[in-house]
Amino acid sequence: MIILIIILAAALALLWGLLNYLVRQSKHPSGFVGQLMMKIWNKAYLPMAKWSLSLLPNRSYQTILDIGVGNGASTAYLQRLFPNSQIKGIDISKDAIAQAQQHYGQDRLTFEVMDVGQISYPDQTFDLVCAFQTHFHWPDLRHSLLEIKRVLADDGRLIIACEQSKIKYYLPNLKEREDFANYLDKIGLQLQDYRQQAAWLCYVVVKQ
Repeated sequence: MIILIIILAAALALLWGLLNYLVRQSKHPSGFVGQLMMKIWNKAYLPMAKWSLSLLPNRSYQTILDIGVGNGASTAYLQRLFPNSQIKGIDISKDAIAQAQQHYGQDRLTFEVMDVGQISYPDQTFDLVCAFQTHFHWPDLRHSLLEIKRVLADDGRLIIACEQSKIKYYLPNLKEREDFANYLDKIGLQLQDYRQQAAWLCYVVVKQ
């Protein structure tokens, strides 16, 4: 019995360590495992990005910022959707940016290693800012949103899309529409639109 308990305890410790490792990789992908996870994410979440972008008003966006690009598939889709726009993709992971540059980098589509909490672009640079399956991982959500507000044009839009389950797990205090709307209101942002589809949700945010 004691041996069985020891084996079970060791198995649980190993499983816990593996789960923590995968969570770290989801926040900051690196190495072979990170590359593999980015490929899986693109297959799973690119349809979510396409759906959320279909909710935007039909207008042009000359400058676009994609935050947390993984290996760049969502950013490349943005270029196909807005071929005349200047599009920047940022990610905190050097490995992610290296992958994105290798597969998708070109004149009107560029990638940089950058933290959403320290965006190096000037005020009011972007007409559209996108964050797909990433904002719940930001260490300081309020500060990051204020940085996005700073670089967002006065008539620009921020679109956030993710799985509902991620909000329930990482941001349980903001899982209700009204709670997130009030949170945004306190930092000078307004929840303009909110949609759900199956396991996904999408927020469209503007400046007040």
